Amino acid sequence: MHKILRIVKNRNGQALVIFALSIMALMGFAAIAVDVGMVAKAKSDVQNAADAAALAGAQYLPNEEDAIEKADSYAGKNGASIKEVDPSFNDDPTKIEVVCTKNVQYAFAKFLGYTNTDVDARAVAQKIDSSTGISGLRPWALKNQYEVEGGTKKEPTSEWVDYIYTYGQEFVLKVGGGGGSQGYYGVVAFGDQNANSADVYKDNITNGYDGIVKIGDFIMDGPGNMNVKNVINALMTESGDTEGDYTKAKIGNSRVVLIPKIDAQTKEVIGFAAIYLKSVDNQGYITANFLYDTTWSDEQKDSLEDWGLETVKLIE
Repeated sequence: MHKILRIVKNRNGQALVIFALSIMALMGFAAIAVDVGMVAKAKSDVQNAADAAALAGAQYLPNEEDAIEKADSYAGKNGASIKEVDPSFNDDPTKIEVVCTKNVQYAFAKFLGYTNTDVDARAVAQKIDSSTGISGLRPWALKNQYEVEGGTKKEPTSEWVDYIYTYGQEFVLKVGGGGGSQGYYGVVAFGDQNANSADVYKDNITNGYDGIVKIGDFIMDGPGNMNVKNVINALMTESGDTEGDYTKAKIGNSRVVLIPKIDAQTKEVIGFAAIYLKSVDNQGYITANFLYDTTWSDEQKDSLEDWGLETVKLIE
């Protein structure tokens, strides 16, 4: 009987030892899981920091110094630091590569001799320049100048004066019946399109030109009023905006359209603009608000939505 009791006690003792070891093992696994979770969370945070830094830096390309400064600032704001930055990735001045890093202190692995680790993440962003071409343009154009006639009947003179466009400025995009100058009302066509076709004009209003228009291309004037108020109204209300308030417009608003900015004398495309279609009257006059111009200075563009004309995006 005593022998049996000794065996039972020994087994109980072994069970306690095994139980204690199991508890320690489970605690060890739990500790490792905590540290692994911390590293995984840090990896996600650092990737977000790298993405934000790359996107911020890309906005200032091709100015490498400003791009690096802005990338470093955004990395810091997101709890990481810059490890490497290449503001001309693969010798492309429109791309920036950013590698961010963050040191993670282990909570439990330090008892196994591991104190910390560095977590890195990489991102590449690109600045999409409108000079590479824009698709989806609507059939109107913004002229850079207007002609002022002067002098006398015997010696008439004319002078070309620059138009000044500012954010929110209201202007007549297209004139209506009786307002055309030498048959020009403000309608344009692109590429090999038939500038005289009302169907082409309507399709360009509804869907936008499906080709690519680049800086240096030439556009064609469309003669005549081509009053298609119903088509323009349909476009303006397509996204549900019935207020006509440009200050409330967001990306995706059908009233916000892209048009070329042209040399008034040669019809050469010199830039692109985003405008807000405010109204169209029964005579065909279209009133719009000005939103963005790719030919503006960086100071003028600062803090304004570019409406997809000059965007940055992550590519890696």
